[in-house]
Amino acid sequence: MRKIFVSYLAVLGILLSACEMPDDPNFRTSHRIEAPVMYNKTFQFMGQGSNVLIDTTSSDFDSLFSVDGDNFITISKQEDFDFGDLNDAIPEVDVTPTTFDTEIGEIEIGSFSSGSGGNLGEASFQEITGLNPALFSAGTPIPGGQTPTPVNIQVGANTDYFVSATIKNGSVELTLTNDLGFDIDAADIDLRSGSTVITTTTFNNVTHGSNVSGQFVFDNGDVLQDLNVDVSVTWSAQTSQDNPGSLIVDSLEGVDLVASEVEAAVEAQTFESSDVTTLDNTEFQFTEAAHYVELQSGDLMISEIINNLDITIENMTISFPGIRTAPYAEGDSLVIVYNGATEITRNGSAPARSMDLSGYRIFAEGNQVEYKISAQTENTQEGSGSETRVISETDNVAATVSINNLQIAEAFGVIVSKEVLLGDDDPNNGVDQLDLYNDTEAELTEIDGLEDLSDKLDGIEFTEPTISIDYTTNLEVGATVYGAFLGINSNNEVIYLTGDAGSEYEVTTQVPGLNANGVALEPEDLIKFDIDTNTGSGSINFDASNTNVDDFLNNLPDQIRFIGKAMVNENNEAGTVTSPIEFEPTINVNIPLALRTTQAATFTDTTDQDLGDLPSTQNGDDSRLTEGRIIIDYTNGIPLEIDLEVTFMDENYTPITSIPISGDELKLMASGIDQGTQFANAPSSGSMQIVLNESQLEQLYQTRYLEISAWLLTTDTNSDGVGDDVRIRTTDAITLSVSADLSIETEVN
Repeated sequence: MRKIFVSYLAVLGILLSACEMPDDPNFRTSHRIEAPVMYNKTFQFMGQGSNVLIDTTSSDFDSLFSVDGDNFITISKQEDFDFGDLNDAIPEVDVTPTTFDTEIGEIEIGSFSSGSGGNLGEASFQEITGLNPALFSAGTPIPGGQTPTPVNIQVGANTDYFVSATIKNGSVELTLTNDLGFDIDAADIDLRSGSTVITTTTFNNVTHGSNVSGQFVFDNGDVLQDLNVDVSVTWSAQTSQDNPGSLIVDSLEGVDLVASEVEAAVEAQTFESSDVTTLDNTEFQFTEAAHYVELQSGDLMISEIINNLDITIENMTISFPGIRTAPYAEGDSLVIVYNGATEITRNGSAPARSMDLSGYRIFAEGNQVEYKISAQTENTQEGSGSETRVISETDNVAATVSINNLQIAEAFGVIVSKEVLLGDDDPNNGVDQLDLYNDTEAELTEIDGLEDLSDKLDGIEFTEPTISIDYTTNLEVGATVYGAFLGINSNNEVIYLTGDAGSEYEVTTQVPGLNANGVALEPEDLIKFDIDTNTGSGSINFDASNTNVDDFLNNLPDQIRFIGKAMVNENNEAGTVTSPIEFEPTINVNIPLALRTTQAATFTDTTDQDLGDLPSTQNGDDSRLTEGRIIIDYTNGIPLEIDLEVTFMDENYTPITSIPISGDELKLMASGIDQGTQFANAPSSGSMQIVLNESQLEQLYQTRYLEISAWLLTTDTNSDGVGDDVRIRTTDAITLSVSADLSIETEVN
């Protein structure tokens, strides 16, 4: 905008031709001079150098203007728009520590003794029959009969694996060998615990020399200790097959026999349990089996394991089916093993262990992490000697499992709607309170050059300005930004950017925590916009169809302040977030020079112009200017009507005189306008003459500065008092020819 018409009114070159002096020394001479000041010089509306109305190379306008392929001018400013990250949207997941208290549970009893096919106890021929065995050698007839009194056989003393047990269910299989020398029709057996008969069974047709087995089924709560059996048999008359012998109890074996408590030497016991630990659901919810959080860091801690069993746990695994390492299949779950050097000794403990969970994913449908415990005890029947142990089903293995210090690298699931502040929160004006006038909290975008432009342009209304926010993001759940854009111009006049009523950008409810100078902003001071998370990038465009951006930018703000907050995943939909959340916005202010002037818009500029060499009687000169006029021929290819005024100022910038004077005008008619494109399509041409009066001529020599003012006004084709919308290209131009016609009178003495 520098040099607009200033260089055109440079010191007029006055060409004086030599003349012959008359003999008479007292006379006056007069000279009329036509001097070209500028000839057919074209001044482009916008560009570089001195022959432009608006010089875009000026440092004040650096990067402020851009031009499209049609030379359509747009005032543009692009700035990184760092209003804070969205990393607070990454959910925090806390896991409730859980104590597992795994009981050994039902105890299996198999063998009652270490002997295989041995003799746990026996009843002699005489005890069974009441007959003298010396009388019934092999081949001797034996009369039929039955045991006169049940014979008690103590077996407990020989069941070295067993002392006592409280039975829950199952049975015992007892094996007899008939070595009496004759066949038995039936043998009734009472299994006794001490003096108490627990259960009874009968063996039929037990031939001499044979083995027979039968089961004794127990009821829940039967107590076995001091085991013994009462035996009573019946037989038919027959001839003895062998010399008299005994009825032998060969073995006792448990059949699916489980006890709630035992004192015995037991085989290896296996037991399992499972439980869950709960993940906090206030910020993240696992509503499907596929939902997970991938950990950037974290640890799983198993406290010291206390073994309250009187038996060593030789192998124990704690598995977490939902905590998996890459590639995250079910078979990739976390398993912690205690065996070998880490086996858990009887009535002892195992030290605490910690696992680094970095890179693991936690699958926790219903926000619950399942863990399973599987253990196997030592076999106390093995080794150099069997050892009996007292074991109860309520004996337990106990520890605490905690998952700590979780930092999420990625989460796929339902991120609970969360409010995220955009910008630094200065606690000096309240926690979670942002203020537009707090420089720590507000994002400032300064549009260099608009201040200077606003100083030189007065009265122009831009009709198609826009503000756009372009961004890239890796956020995959929706987010809505509620914010305040405050524009402040060089005159400290302020305006808020707001959404039009009914538009997607309108805010209708109060948004707590957004303030200006400590006062809560009203909904009508705010704007909202959605971040599109489907494509990884997007653009929000504020134009005159949906916001007051025309009023906002017509205020020519040289500073835009922003505060806001984002509501992430307001609809609680499933999606993915990755840490860190990338959100890199840039703000673009675009003011196309499609404009309408509601009043004359003014360009002003002041340049040096020393006219001290012009003659004037006020300066004691013998010569003076008696007549003068400025002639301007023009061709205007700019779709704006232009009125000029030139003010002559002294060394103190005090106005001396100006042209045109009242009744005259320097008016360049606007070019023709294409009603479709609103661009200039037919340049206008004309010629103007401005006559300088005597007073003006006498004072011109005082001139040291010229101030050029150019009033621009769009054409009012609708006769409604409002200028038409026009579009201006950089190449739109004015061609001028300027000349001066002066008369100089000199008095010769």
